[in-house]
Amino acid sequence: MIRTFSGPQTYIQGPGVLRTQLNQLQRLGGQAVVVTDEFVKNMLGDQLTADLKQTEIDCAFFLVDKQAQDELKTSLKKTIAATEKAVFVIGLGGGRAIDSAKTLADAAGLPIAVLPTSASMDAPTSRISVIYDEQGVFQRYDYYPTNPEVLLVDTEVIFAAPGILLAQGIADGLATYIEARAVWHDGGNNITGGKPTFASWAIAEKCRDVLFDSARQALTDQKQGILSADFEAVVEANILLSGLGFENGGLSLAHGFHNVIMGSQKYAVKAAHGEIVAVGLLIQLAAEGRTDEFTAYHELLSAIGMPVTLAALGLDRQQLSLEQLAAAVLATGQAGNHIPLGVGPSELIAALETV
Repeated sequence: MIRTFSGPQTYIQGPGVLRTQLNQLQRLGGQAVVVTDEFVKNMLGDQLTADLKQTEIDCAFFLVDKQAQDELKTSLKKTIAATEKAVFVIGLGGGRAIDSAKTLADAAGLPIAVLPTSASMDAPTSRISVIYDEQGVFQRYDYYPTNPEVLLVDTEVIFAAPGILLAQGIADGLATYIEARAVWHDGGNNITGGKPTFASWAIAEKCRDVLFDSARQALTDQKQGILSADFEAVVEANILLSGLGFENGGLSLAHGFHNVIMGSQKYAVKAAHGEIVAVGLLIQLAAEGRTDEFTAYHELLSAIGMPVTLAALGLDRQQLSLEQLAAAVLATGQAGNHIPLGVGPSELIAALETV
C-alpha cells in the first residue's frame, strides 16, 4: 500500500503579505506573467507591479476574461514569447484565474506562485485545475506534476472581498472532512491516486473543527469591519486545511453532485461552487444515514447563508428524474470521486428526496 501526500512548498498568510512577502518570489526568477482577470487587475495590478519592481521582478499581465480554459494555452505562449524571458507564473484572483494559471504554467513548463484574492474555495494549494467551457459547464479535472511553489494569502485583500465568498469557502471546506472520512474508512484513494496519510486525515478533521468553532464569528467580524483571529482561522481552514485535506484525503459524493449539476446545461444552475457543494455534502450525509451530523451541518450552513435544499439551487424535485441524477452522481466514481460503501441508487435517491 502506497500512501501519498503533496502540497505547496511555501504558504504564508497574514495582513499585508502582498506588500511585505513578495521577496519570497525572488527564488522563482526575475520575470513573471501574472494571470488574472480585468477586475482584479484594475484593483491590484498597479500596486502589485510597483511592489514586484521593488523586489526586482518585472511582470506582464495575461487576462483570462471570457476565454474558454482550453483556448488559453496558445494565447499564453504568445504572451511568454513576447516577454522573451518569463520564468514563472503568478495566479492572482479567484478560482478561474488560479485554475487557468495552473493550466498555463504547466503548458509552458514554468513554476507558479498563487496569490488568492478570496477564500471562496480550496483550489490555491492543489495541483489540480477544474476545467469549464465558455458557458461555465464543468468538463473535467486536470492534474499536474507539482503543486504551486508559493502561496501568499493576504488577509487584508481577502477581508475586503464580499462576505458571501468567505461563506462559500466555508461550505466547500466543511465537505472536506465528510469526503475524506468516507475515503479513509473505506480504504479508498485520494486525488493523487494513493492512500491517504494520517496527516491528511488529521488536517481534514482540524478543518472541520476550525470551521465549526469560528465560521459564524468570522463572518460577523468581517461584517463589523474587524479582521479578527476567527477570520484568520477561517481563511486558513478554507484555503490551506481544506486544500491539503481534499487533495490528500480524497473527494466523494459532495463534489460528485457538484460535477454532475455543473456538467450539464439541462440543470441550469447558476450557483457558485461552494453553494452547490453545501447541498452535496448534505446529500452525502443523508445517503450515509448520519442523521445527527446532517442536523449539525444543516444548521451551520443555514446560519451562514448557504443553500441547503435542491430548491434553493433552482432545482425542482418534481421535474427532476431522481433516478437519473442519482445514477449520474454514482457514475462520478469512475472519474475518481469515492462512492461510500453501502451507498447505492436507493440510498442516494432517498437522500435526494431529503434535501
